[in-house]
Amino acid sequence: MFPSDHHNIWDEHQWEAHINEMSRRHEHLRELIESEPRDHPRWLTHIRDFPTKLDAVDAYIEEELLLEESYFPFDDQVDEDEEEENLFRDEDDDPAGDWDPEENGDLFEEPGEGEDVTDDEEEEDLESIFEDIFDEEEQQESSFDYASLENIAIYTDARDLSADLLVFNDSKPHYMQHPGFIHLVSEVLHISTKLAAAYSMGFDLEVLGANIAYCKKALERANLTLLHLQSLRETPLNQEDYFELHRRLFELRNNIAIHIQETRNLFRDQF
Repeated sequence: MFPSDHHNIWDEHQWEAHINEMSRRHEHLRELIESEPRDHPRWLTHIRDFPTKLDAVDAYIEEELLLEESYFPFDDQVDEDEEEENLFRDEDDDPAGDWDPEENGDLFEEPGEGEDVTDDEEEEDLESIFEDIFDEEEQQESSFDYASLENIAIYTDARDLSADLLVFNDSKPHYMQHPGFIHLVSEVLHISTKLAAAYSMGFDLEVLGANIAYCKKALERANLTLLHLQSLRETPLNQEDYFELHRRLFELRNNIAIHIQETRNLFRDQF
């Protein structure tokens, strides 16, 4: 927790502990969903049920996100504060109730003719101030533009890699007969899921720690997947497929690490 005005803000470590606890509680639910044998994961079913590999990936990620829903610990505090405020508020209490239009003027009164709100010099100063503010906002948005999940390059890279792995089901079906390759696909899909979960938490200060925590889980998955990929170098992958997958996964892992650092900087800057 943080002192002063940010005493209710969780950092990435507190969110990570909370998410781990929620995952442990949902483990039974996951076991029910993953009731199929390990060599027949759900994404294999999606390959048959959806027209494109990207559709299959998106369907799997959407299912996984349902299990990643987290409880926002500050929601109850907000509700309690609102209830307490309403409890002590008089029904006839009106912020504008004591306003006397004859004494103080109309609340929505337009300035009279010949009355300037500011003089020309003050107006120019205000315009200059607002231009500076808007310029700063545009610069921040351009360097950290997360208006859409598709703008997150690491997510689209992970999603595309997942879909390309599913293509091997058609082009090289013997890959899918190898348990190690099936595990590789599952791990890459989990990377995409964790990154999507990070985005779903948002970039507001109150939940930015959760965003970072999910990205760290994606980074951990990427590191483990790189190690697992090495075991598939000779069987079942051929040399060309191995090096291409290693290159893409290696770049994805590095970019996730950079993204985490950038998000941490954003977290610190908002204090």
